[in-house]
Amino acid sequence: MLEEHCDLPHACNLFTMLGAYILREHYRLKAEPVSGAAFFCLSPDLEPLAFAERRGGSIQAGLDGFHSWIECKGYAIDFLSPLFPDNVAEIDPSITIPRRAFIRSLASMSLSLPARGDAAGTFLLIPDEVCQTNMFKTFLERPMLTDLSRICTTWYQRPPKKIQSEFQIRDDRGKVTTLRRKDIGIRGLW
Repeated sequence: MLEEHCDLPHACNLFTMLGAYILREHYRLKAEPVSGAAFFCLSPDLEPLAFAERRGGSIQAGLDGFHSWIECKGYAIDFLSPLFPDNVAEIDPSITIPRRAFIRSLASMSLSLPARGDAAGTFLLIPDEVCQTNMFKTFLERPMLTDLSRICTTWYQRPPKKIQSEFQIRDDRGKVTTLRRKDIGIRGLW
């Protein structure tokens, strides 16, 4: 994604939809894609990473300020979270944040907006029906995303099997493209 200069704040929809599809297909889990406002404390020394819009006196999800995640068996799963350091680097390249996976119990969610000084991993997720509808609509309107879901599900391997480092796909004109997996170095959980 990074090599393609993807729009990170909106890539969450793709990661969420593909991740939920893999969880349903490979693990038969009821993985529900959710979209709305989201706030993550990545370090007590930083302002929380916020995916939301400020309107008047309120903070809420909107078309330019939203995030997407998966809810499954009482947990929030965010497959985009290892790229949070890249969101921070866009704001201040001098800040270094470790790449971590976000898998947290919804019961551990903060009841208020995270703030500077809160522990790393403090989070608040606020689902929004309009954002969620847009996520599904965008995905369903693009047939190539359905194809991508099938490709990812085929490429993925349940542990202990290893995911292949390369995977070839062929388009409807016979052109073969080689996809390469890149280890981005995830170091623990939020």
